[in-house]
Amino acid sequence: MTGLWLGIETTTATGGVAVMKDGLLLSEECFPVRATHSEKVLPGVARLLKQAEVNPEEITGIAVSSGPGSYTGLRIGIATAQGLSAGWGIGAVSVETLRVLAASVTADCPVLSCMIARNKEVYAAVYENSSFGAAEIVPSGVYTVSDIEKMITELDEAVVVGSGRKIISFSDNVRTAHPLWDTPRPSIVALLGSLKVELYGFDDYPAPVYLRGFNEKVNSIVP
Repeated sequence: MTGLWLGIETTTATGGVAVMKDGLLLSEECFPVRATHSEKVLPGVARLLKQAEVNPEEITGIAVSSGPGSYTGLRIGIATAQGLSAGWGIGAVSVETLRVLAASVTADCPVLSCMIARNKEVYAAVYENSSFGAAEIVPSGVYTVSDIEKMITELDEAVVVGSGRKIISFSDNVRTAHPLWDTPRPSIVALLGSLKVELYGFDDYPAPVYLRGFNEKVNSIVP
């Protein structure tokens, strides 16, 4: 997690950018967005770098949240990361948004990351714990609320984080994270991006994670 990292998050209605140095937050800006992130992200990056007194040539890498999430937001975030990567001559890496949510909490038990999709469905994954390298108990996918509710009752304990928890009913074995962490943060994107690069290197081309096509019905059930 060494070096200077720029994090970009555009998968939800709240976008944001952050700068991390050696795993510590230098500056972060989150901004509410309605229709598009395109007019917010690049000015946000410029303000952030100025505030943190960082020049582009000092940046080690760019991390971008890859989804699932808003189709438009995903495309804008990935395109921005790719454009800055090419323009600045530095590497870029993508980080799955559900893992960003899981890493926002501190838990040594299973973590359910979930985001509202549509039609009483959620994008969701269950990780062994909140650490970056935690294995998936339930793989990332699109699930019905009823499937998630049934699955979560089979765990001894769990922590849930993300907007999806608003439409899911939980039993007493489940703890909910603070609502602050229901929105993925660009600082966590930057942190996880740096960890990913240490293990696997930069992406050739950061790509969005859609989990399903536009208007496609839910195609996953909890294992």
